[in-house]
Amino acid sequence: MKLHKNLGVFSLFSFAAGSMISSGLFVLPAIAYAEAKTGAIISYILAAVLMLPSVYSKAELSTAMTRSGGTYFYAERILGTPAGILAGFANWFSIALKSSFALIGIGAFATLIFPELTYNHIKLIAAGACIFFTIVNLVSVKSSGSFQVILVMFLLAILGVYVIFGYRVTDFHVFSTIKSGSMNSILEATGLVFISYGGLTKIASIAEESKNAGKSIPKAMMMAYLIVSVLYILVVGITFGVLKPEQITNTLTPISDAAGMFLGKAGKIVLSVGAILAFVTTANAGILAASRVPMAMSRDKLLPGMFGFVSKKHKTPTISIFFTSAFMVIVILFLKVEVLAKVASTFMILLFIMVNFSVIVVRYSKIRNYKPTFKSPMFPWIQIFAIFTYSILIFQMGFVPLTVTLGFIFFCYFWYRIYAVKTDRNKSALVKLVKMVMNKTLVNTSNYEALESELLDILKDRDEIIEDRFDGLLKHAKIIDLPEANELSEFFELISEELSTEFSLPVEKLHKDFCEREKMSNTNITDHIAIPHIILEGTEQFGIAVVRNKAGINWTEGNSPVNAVFVLAGSMDQRDFHLKSLMAIAQIVQRQDFLKKWMALKDAESLRTFLLLSKRSREKRK
Repeated sequence: MKLHKNLGVFSLFSFAAGSMISSGLFVLPAIAYAEAKTGAIISYILAAVLMLPSVYSKAELSTAMTRSGGTYFYAERILGTPAGILAGFANWFSIALKSSFALIGIGAFATLIFPELTYNHIKLIAAGACIFFTIVNLVSVKSSGSFQVILVMFLLAILGVYVIFGYRVTDFHVFSTIKSGSMNSILEATGLVFISYGGLTKIASIAEESKNAGKSIPKAMMMAYLIVSVLYILVVGITFGVLKPEQITNTLTPISDAAGMFLGKAGKIVLSVGAILAFVTTANAGILAASRVPMAMSRDKLLPGMFGFVSKKHKTPTISIFFTSAFMVIVILFLKVEVLAKVASTFMILLFIMVNFSVIVVRYSKIRNYKPTFKSPMFPWIQIFAIFTYSILIFQMGFVPLTVTLGFIFFCYFWYRIYAVKTDRNKSALVKLVKMVMNKTLVNTSNYEALESELLDILKDRDEIIEDRFDGLLKHAKIIDLPEANELSEFFELISEELSTEFSLPVEKLHKDFCEREKMSNTNITDHIAIPHIILEGTEQFGIAVVRNKAGINWTEGNSPVNAVFVLAGSMDQRDFHLKSLMAIAQIVQRQDFLKKWMALKDAESLRTFLLLSKRSREKRK
């Protein structure tokens, strides 16, 4: 069942920005400050800079592969089944951990009402909130997109007020101590605050529901990245410049505490309400999103089928939700908040490494139907830089996150070997690239037709192309790419041989018909393009063949050689469709860049894809 495409740029921006503005801003600055003191402001700046390659890479992948699942889908299709398992589990756990962190935020803000609450009380409140949102997800009560937009506008407005009034009372001299800080602690804090930016790329997971995804997703990502990154740096900087060091390290609500210093009690209450709303949305949406990952993996037979079970009554993945929520409750109760943030960031960084590597692999593998509408600038250097620096960040995160990550990778490999190896299709872009390098030649692309076909279907869905009868013919038509120049008679003989089997007619008969039709009227309709056509005996017969000849066919004396030929053959009862086919071809070839793109395509199947994806008026198939 196809999902409705009802999310525009503004809605996507709201989802991305809303996913970023939660614990990463309202709680994490205090934990980052404990790591790097005022140097944590540099950590936020570094995290924003280091996030950019992943924004570019994920924007590119999401415009070429507009399917739900995000990084799991890209990794499984591009890097192969083992990488898909790693990405699937990492995506599942990272979203769950980020949501757990948001639930801790709800507990932390409860201390503003009940100051006597202890750290263990905060955890119990967070666990209780997790159970509540689990029930919400089980009965399929969803927050509306309109509420998300309103919430984000409210958050941006109050943070704007915070910056305007807080700037006036900020002591910027506190940042003079940064020079004496340890670079290691700043890098460790950078890895820690990476989770703050993680929600930005999550809109790739809902690309299938986006209107004009090829343009709207990159725009929404960049808008959210620029606006929220600037807000992060300004808000965190003001907070560090308003509160005293001991005030920052002894609270989990630093932004609200700082607001109380210069906006009074009312300001503190407004900031706190906004924070709680952000936590609620992030936590609820996180359980929903995280639980869909194991469901998708089970459909690909990488997890047991029970994870794909959907309640008939509520239409929700019950088992996936239960497992996700149970995992979240465990980490809330047994992991320290700073360890929770570090592990979540580590998994997120691991996913970003896979995203950037996927772009490198899919570009160099020359997969035919990989056609993003947005391409990452500075390829491949920006991806290589990201992989290198992200690897350093993981090693800077400390012993526990590194140990957890290594154990996680081992677990994923073990799971692949004992459960999922039998489902490995071995048809990924990475396998193709390796074979290309080893053989020094282009491998047989027929082995990858399943991947190519899936990508073509994705492209048609992305461009909202509904196939008509002409598309149906093109999908199975003979596409011929001639290597050498031809004379017209020679060309008609060749095309007659190709069509004789399809219509069960002698080659001589077809050749004669083509030649006689050409004598009646020249079918070389314009420079470099011809549409020869003949009438067949009988009824309900219609066929098409498409030919490219880069060297050219000498069609008529004194005119340019023909490089693109659309051959039509049909019975008299198909004359209406014959006219519609001529109209479709005319719409395709009248594009100013048609011939340039036509001549640049690498093979016959690329020609077919180009024609199937061409923009033109299409009739609904009856």
